[in-house]
Amino acid sequence: MRMRLHGTLILLFFTAMILAACSENDTNTSKPDETNTDNEAVPTEKEQQENNEPSVEELVAELPKPTETIAELVNADPGPFSGKKYEDLTTEEQQEAVELLRELPKVGENPTDEEIELYWRKSLALFHEDYANPAEALGVLELEAFGSPDIEDERFQFKENLNVEILLDGSGSMANIINGRSMMDIAKESIKEFAASLPEGTNIALRVYGHKGTGSDADKKLSCSSNELIYEMNSYNADALGQALNGIKPAGWTPLAKAIEEAKNDLSSYNGESNTNIIYLVSDGIETCDGDPVAQAKSLANSDIQPIVNVIGFDLNAEGQKQLKEVAEAAKGIYSNARNQEELKRELERAREIAQKWQEWQQKAVTSASDLKYDQLLSDIPRFGIEWNESNSNEKFNIREPLRILRDEGHISKKAFQLLSDKTSERFSHVLELNKVIRKDLREMADKNYETIKEEINRKYSENADVQ
Repeated sequence: MRMRLHGTLILLFFTAMILAACSENDTNTSKPDETNTDNEAVPTEKEQQENNEPSVEELVAELPKPTETIAELVNADPGPFSGKKYEDLTTEEQQEAVELLRELPKVGENPTDEEIELYWRKSLALFHEDYANPAEALGVLELEAFGSPDIEDERFQFKENLNVEILLDGSGSMANIINGRSMMDIAKESIKEFAASLPEGTNIALRVYGHKGTGSDADKKLSCSSNELIYEMNSYNADALGQALNGIKPAGWTPLAKAIEEAKNDLSSYNGESNTNIIYLVSDGIETCDGDPVAQAKSLANSDIQPIVNVIGFDLNAEGQKQLKEVAEAAKGIYSNARNQEELKRELERAREIAQKWQEWQQKAVTSASDLKYDQLLSDIPRFGIEWNESNSNEKFNIREPLRILRDEGHISKKAFQLLSDKTSERFSHVLELNKVIRKDLREMADKNYETIKEEINRKYSENADVQ
């Protein structure tokens, strides 16, 4: 009897233990419908930090603040996709720009101010244009006032002889297509037309670089050593120049520094005392042959040649523009960016205008230099105004295009896109007003001599200036 009772008690004990365990499990079981109505795990702020995912505020803080003042605009680093219209970017460049924006967190129907600011700053960093400094307009002004005694710089005074040398990039990238034609063909045609337009008595020379070998590593030595004066300094001869140009095909690397060095040698016998020497450097890329083009440009500027140097970036990206601007600055010259044949011809046109003034001076038909008033020149600086407006317009539409793609994909909401689009319109109007301010400043400085103007503009629009 005791044995049977003992067994029954043990059985009851184990049964109670099992029931208690089951009850505890039921108590600890989560109820999804009560804790997450969306049936989707939403990470908490703590979990985001543990996963090393930065918050929107942190992402915003990592990006540069939008530029607003003139000084900020002209001193800002251009974006990697600036300098061209969005439609002119390669397919790969367009895809890369969209992908960089797609990496940002998605934005829903009720975007926060921080989310809009994040996309705005990122877009501007990608497409911020390279706005011309007002001081660059003065370089053009010097060319336009060539021969005026108001300019103390001896390079811009009338001399006995006028010599023009063109340095043409023959690297493989000059085979790229613009509006259905290769960049090399565009350059050749532009140079031929320019040379034919020069007045009698003007001398011209043509040097090509990087035109041999290929872009392969195996051909680098050959290509980097290719620097050839294919048309020696002489009066214009259409057949000879045409034949020299026709034999050039875009080929290899870019020995830019060596080309500048050789140009100095080409002009070494034409001292600046009796010669006006103009150099046009046309390049579609940066130095790729381990040279130092900035150092060579500085050496050229300090030589007895006293050259007027014009550096033309032909359909260049932001990185290329940056280096060629440094080259132009070291050469005490002017940088300009030509995106197509029309703009390339426009840049070469300045040398033709100098040549015409020089010819008139030789014939004693030039008007009194004192009639060249700065107020007339400064009140109409079409090149500067056009460049600012083009940059402003490109920036506006380039920012919108990839955002439009993200909107259509559903990565950002229609409301978010509209808010960002509105910001581009507001910025566009603001930059237009800044352009007017600059032109007004230039006109107000018109009665001062050139050196005073240059010094004042450089001070007013320097990187640390606080100018609206």
